[in-house]
Amino acid sequence: MTSPVQEIIVTPLIEGRSRLDVYLASALSGVSRSKAQEMIAAGLVSVNGQPVNSKFQVKTGDVIRFQTLAPVRSALEPINMHLDILFEDDVLLVLNKPAGVAVHPGAGEKGATIVNGLLYYCKNLGQGRSEDDEFDDSPERPGIVHRLDKDTTGVMVVAKTDMAHAHLSKQFHDKTNFRQYVTLMNGPFPEGDWVRDSYLHRDPRERTRFASMDVNVYEHKKQREGGDPLPGYRFARTVFKREALYGHLISLVSLKLHTGRTHQIRLHARDLGCPILGDQTYGKPPIALGRSIFNHDLELLLASIERQMLHAWVLGFTHPISGNWLQFEAPLPEDFAGLVRLLEPYKI
Repeated sequence: MTSPVQEIIVTPLIEGRSRLDVYLASALSGVSRSKAQEMIAAGLVSVNGQPVNSKFQVKTGDVIRFQTLAPVRSALEPINMHLDILFEDDVLLVLNKPAGVAVHPGAGEKGATIVNGLLYYCKNLGQGRSEDDEFDDSPERPGIVHRLDKDTTGVMVVAKTDMAHAHLSKQFHDKTNFRQYVTLMNGPFPEGDWVRDSYLHRDPRERTRFASMDVNVYEHKKQREGGDPLPGYRFARTVFKREALYGHLISLVSLKLHTGRTHQIRLHARDLGCPILGDQTYGKPPIALGRSIFNHDLELLLASIERQMLHAWVLGFTHPISGNWLQFEAPLPEDFAGLVRLLEPYKI
């Protein structure tokens, strides 16, 4: 379904001209750039009575006639579930995601997801391109600007309008927001700040996993294959800083994300020789406590870990409407916090 035909006249432009899709996204409330491109591709936009494409350059005084597309409704079932909401207003909400719940449906994911809960809780959710996502405007991911792995906990923001989605997605893309994680790593991580750069890609041996390629290896491979960027390889950067070391066995580390690729932190932790404690995909067996640490409760807790000890601790961004900087912190979940309490007497 489409709306009635509407008309706007291009107002004076700072640079004299603008791409049509960019202009529509800025001029029409609730229309993201990807939505504008969809309208244009569907033949619902004309300039001065002529059909055009998204790259067409509009200028002051051009007459744009358009119809908007009705939003695509998700076929997902709304499910009444607890959402730990840290903040909410008319255009966005911030929640503290628990472990064991996927953000959205995916291959092999049959249980209720955060999206199911959001559809029950919210009347409207924004759509657009999610961070590290190859597909635009998926009806299966309404509101989702960025994602956390199923067993990763912590703070995440959800868009309730298309405009908020486009604004927040641009901040994630341009790295103008702030994200800090905290993790327990399986091994003695060295002191100081450590930057890990690599290119992530699907593991050819197991499609549900990803692999990490050193930058120099990627550059050599790219040159061998023609010098163009390699499809399916995406640059990733993570900054690590050790906050505490327990018995030369387990490290408490904070991390800052410069990119947000799938499984990025988990892969980079493994690359640096200290995989995330409890990571069932990229980790290694729990550390056997030596004679220097003998704590029965701690031994049992380490043996019972079934998920990666990774927590999205802090998220900061600019509000899409007010322009104010907002920053939120999610407290450590009890399984993570309980480990830290038992480890504290062995801090070096």
